[in-house]
Amino acid sequence: MPENRRLGLLALALTIFCFGTLWTAGKFAIDHVPPLWFTAGRFAIGGLFIASLLALQGRLRLPDRADIPIILSVGGFMFGVYSSIFQSALEFIHAGRATILGYTTAIFVTPVAVLFLGERLSGVRFTGLMAAIAGFLVLFNPLELDWSDRDVLVGNAMIVFCVIMWSGVILHIRAHRQVSDTLQLVPFFLLVACTVATCSALVFEGLPDFEVTETVFWLYLYSGAIASGLGNWGVTTAIRNLPSAVSTVGLLGVPVLALVISILFLGEVLTWSLGAGIVLITAGITIVTLSKDS
Repeated sequence: MPENRRLGLLALALTIFCFGTLWTAGKFAIDHVPPLWFTAGRFAIGGLFIASLLALQGRLRLPDRADIPIILSVGGFMFGVYSSIFQSALEFIHAGRATILGYTTAIFVTPVAVLFLGERLSGVRFTGLMAAIAGFLVLFNPLELDWSDRDVLVGNAMIVFCVIMWSGVILHIRAHRQVSDTLQLVPFFLLVACTVATCSALVFEGLPDFEVTETVFWLYLYSGAIASGLGNWGVTTAIRNLPSAVSTVGLLGVPVLALVISILFLGEVLTWSLGAGIVLITAGITIVTLSKDS
């Protein structure tokens, strides 16, 4: 197995864990902290955490000028705008289903990557992709939506916008010729993301006005250092080192984990559609990531 593929798969597994638990923590956090201020805070903590690790290793340095566009793209849109809107959407819809919809990038990214980036889509990989998409369609059943509830419709529309935007950034990452090491770019990704989230918080939520209780402290620490710091390194590393079909289908493991946690701890009910969807997505991820041509 080539080194970059091994690194990509390890990074993908780390991302699934970090992001799968992040949105559950975010759902808990909205009971204590305004969503945009929570997003800005976790980005700040994550950036400081990764910058400290790099400084201890003597590797903290300014990025190469050629990587500025990808810093603005990933930090500003993939992390900053996406996370701010997604966190706000959690006020309207359940964390499990929100995360399912939020990770449907494979539907948009894979055809574009095949048509314009020259990536191959073999029969085995196509089968896995179709299984994962089928699982998503089973999970996100429009017949189960309350179309009369304006909040539900607004929340889902917000996340669909996020998915389309994130898909564009994934394609940018795949096409960009990165000069700096990905981990060295993470503090700058998170600095830009924190700036975007802070500006959004000031505009839509005003000055921060909440109590930093013990619960809030631990939510911030985990969501910042682990989920945002390590998780954002993981997702960018996975995307750079794996074909688009593998990384985007693999990321569907995030909503599966989030859904399982949501069922166990947030009271979401396990229906036949949820169970069938989880099985199909898991099968699709397994097929795509283990196929020899991935």
